Amino acid sequence: MEFRIKRVLTITVVTLFLFSCGEESRDTFILGTITNLDQGTLIFLDHLNPSQIITKDTAILDINGRFNFDSRINESGYYRLKINNQTFINLVLEKNDSPIINGNGKNLIENYTIEGSEESKRLKEFQAAYSKNDFFLDSLQKVYQANLNDQKLVIQLQESKDASISRMNNTFIRLINEKSGSLVSLAVVQQLDSVKYADFYEQVAKALTKKLSDNPWVISFHNKVKSMDNLSIGKPAPEITLNDPEGNSISLSSLRGKVVLIDFWASWCRPCRMENPNVVKVYNRYKNKGFDVLSISLDGVQQQQTPKQDWINAISSDGLIWKNHVSDLQGWNSSMVALYGLQSIPFTLLIDKEGNILGKNLRDKELEHKLASIFN
Repeated sequence: MEFRIKRVLTITVVTLFLFSCGEESRDTFILGTITNLDQGTLIFLDHLNPSQIITKDTAILDINGRFNFDSRINESGYYRLKINNQTFINLVLEKNDSPIINGNGKNLIENYTIEGSEESKRLKEFQAAYSKNDFFLDSLQKVYQANLNDQKLVIQLQESKDASISRMNNTFIRLINEKSGSLVSLAVVQQLDSVKYADFYEQVAKALTKKLSDNPWVISFHNKVKSMDNLSIGKPAPEITLNDPEGNSISLSSLRGKVVLIDFWASWCRPCRMENPNVVKVYNRYKNKGFDVLSISLDGVQQQQTPKQDWINAISSDGLIWKNHVSDLQGWNSSMVALYGLQSIPFTLLIDKEGNILGKNLRDKELEHKLASIFN
């Protein structure tokens, strides 16, 4: 089963009237109010680039919780209004935007309003849809873990999962179609399966390249879409050579002669863990007919204290009985991320006995049907 990869108290809405004093002639370009924070709290406006985060301006909350930034938005991009690394608001600002942001400092990520930036409002809608689905899948995960042997319930959970993801994806597709040449659409489309929704990747890349060809995020995404062609059906899968938990080197090419499912996952990935029983099922069914699995873990993300042990424990807990488990324990900094253009996990490739790609992101019944057509 696959479960696919933000925070509510009352928000005080402060209008321009509260700032009075010749608003039309002022040189303040972002202003607002954040309640439930101390007077004198520093507020930061960060500009996010693919390789760095640049603090563009700072402001200080006054006694009424009001703030203002004097820096003009002269470049469309991803921004962040930040109190600290745990308390912030993600923004998409376009050139000359002058947003008004009001929120509750106790839970700012979920408790804010924004006017004067249509793209930031669309970004908020995207994040709300993502979070709603994430919360629901988290609840399903708990039920699933408590009822692993109840196959009837597992099927019901699968159906509920599919329905939730479908609702989320419908919101994502609507946002993309509303404005394909938007940095919001760039963030949204990368939450969609790059195989199933390849046309939307092309659509967004084309629209953004036309509108924001010099933007580093757009350049990176355009190159990523081009590289997706390297994983086309019929092409050879890039070589993989990594170590198993004991430090032994395993290569994808060493499995030549078998039909292999390359499975990218991680112990911290709920969707991956819920998909694992399906992989175990097909492995047991076809292992004696020339089928094998190569599992590549993206354990090693920053928040993990013991990534190797987490990885080993998950292999044991989920009953992943095949021998081919590898990882460089670098999380999203793994060399595999760039090599395979990974944007989310779980991600799978099915390759034939010669190492050529037969299918991408085949799961559940799709994977079963494909293997049945090969071996039966």
